Amino acid sequence: MTINQLLPSIASLSHAEKFQLVQIVLRQLAEEESIVAPPADDFDPRRYFGVAHQSRQAVDDSLSTANGA
Repeated sequence: MTINQLLPSIASLSHAEKFQLVQIVLRQLAEEESIVAPPADDFDPRRYFGVAHQSRQAVDDSLSTANGA
């Protein structure tokens, strides 16, 4: 199966399902490369809903806090 064959199916997914798909793919890639990845449950796309209405600094601060930086 090719990416072009997958795209129509992916396009029909909800935003939450697309985030979940990305998490699954990234987890698989990390496992293949023996990279220790953080648990997928740490990311909640609902936290970022409406983020475009916040200042960039507020978003950066939120991400820094979430990443423990």
